[in-house]
Amino acid sequence: MGTVIALNPVSRAPGLGGERGRGLSGLAGKTVGFLSNNKPNAGVVLGRVAARLDERFGIAARHYNKGIPSLCAAEELIEEIVRGCQAVVLAIND
Repeated sequence: MGTVIALNPVSRAPGLGGERGRGLSGLAGKTVGFLSNNKPNAGVVLGRVAARLDERFGIAARHYNKGIPSLCAAEELIEEIVRGCQAVVLAIND
């Protein structure tokens, strides 16, 4: 009988990442990050959501892309988002 190799296609489990932030009292004037998982149309969906939130609340949008859809976002990217944004919208779009 031959050798059987089993592969796990799932990326590493994310850590807890520290304390949970407080909820915002509103979005007006806030900087909101939009993190794409890099799947087809994720950027389109996030762009439309950002435009609507800007129209309604006057947000400042910052767009990010985590690169490879099946992997967790790099720790450096997460830290950049945390430093620069008060809220984040994630896309898990196919």
